[in-house]
Amino acid sequence: MKKIFFLFFVSLFLFIGCKRKENKNPLPRESAKVERGTIYLEVSATGAVKPQVGAQVKVGARISGKVEKLFVTQGDRVKAGQLIAIIEHQDLQDEVDRTYANYKDALANLEKIKRVYPSKIEAQRKKIEAIKTELEQIGRELKRYEALYKDGLISLTDLERMERDYKVKKAELESEKSTLDALISEYEKELERTNAQVFAAKNAWEEAKVKLSYAFVYAPISGVVSEVTTQQGETVVAGLNAPTFITVVDLSRLQVECYVDETDIGKIKAGQEATFTVDAYPDKVFRARVRTIYPGAIIKNNVVFYDVVLDILDPYENFLRPEMTAQVTIIAGKKENVLIVPSQAVKIDTQGNYYVMVKKGDKWEKRIVKVGWESKGKTEIISGLKEGEEVGLW
Repeated sequence: MKKIFFLFFVSLFLFIGCKRKENKNPLPRESAKVERGTIYLEVSATGAVKPQVGAQVKVGARISGKVEKLFVTQGDRVKAGQLIAIIEHQDLQDEVDRTYANYKDALANLEKIKRVYPSKIEAQRKKIEAIKTELEQIGRELKRYEALYKDGLISLTDLERMERDYKVKKAELESEKSTLDALISEYEKELERTNAQVFAAKNAWEEAKVKLSYAFVYAPISGVVSEVTTQQGETVVAGLNAPTFITVVDLSRLQVECYVDETDIGKIKAGQEATFTVDAYPDKVFRARVRTIYPGAIIKNNVVFYDVVLDILDPYENFLRPEMTAQVTIIAGKKENVLIVPSQAVKIDTQGNYYVMVKKGDKWEKRIVKVGWESKGKTEIISGLKEGEEVGLW
């Protein structure tokens, strides 16, 4: 009886030991064949949806004053050039009116100069022509007197009187010519002066109109009002920074900015394809493409990242909004016609070697392998397996 109990306990001990050994080295439950296919090198990163440069604009005022009218509120759609606010501007309007009156006066003075001086110049020229005619007549008379004097028909006194008349008229002609030259010179100077006055008055008027235009605030781009920071009735003070009324975002001009670890940034190049999802639509995958990599580094928790900008390729309006968190996958490489197995077939032993279990008939054989890329549940096998072999799945 004691012998029977001894044999029973020995058998039980051996059975338990075998079971423990089996638990330490479990066998695969399923299998899959080694196949040839395409595998991608994927770089995962977290980022956010951001407005493109120029797609988000803070609209402010360039003058100080009370906000008389504010025509939009948060969530409103606006078009480029739409009036969104008016600031009190009576003093600016008065300045426009005053400078315009000065401009009109300067123009009227210029027109007067253009009208008066040419008339004076023309009258002076006619006067000179009349004196020339008189001088020519006196010149003919003087020649006749000289001939009569030679013939002894007139006295010397008569000849000298005629010569004196000729000289006086000639001097008068020269004087009137000088008067004409002075009048023309005066006209040119007056034109220059009044034109300068008109130019200055017009500039002052234009400047006043520009300042007045600052009281009317327009939307610089089309988009949605994302923020309103100044209310109607508030007083704004323009300084070095223009006070902001609203922020306008063009939701049709968005991009994705993601942060790639420095260990992976060397794999990223402009033009690479990518996909991303956002938490709001986890089942919707958006296609994208790498546009650029910003040169500056971003350090978070002593880890260096680089900002990679993606263009969104799929329609996204009414889906994406600024600052949505994006889970990004960048396709950094592609290998075709390589050996691949399900990733769950690959294990690491205690020596740090990658291995798979290969089915040989009814048994499983441990095989050391060299692996390459891993993507979407598939692992590239560089060496150690052949196409068609059957590997175990854990």
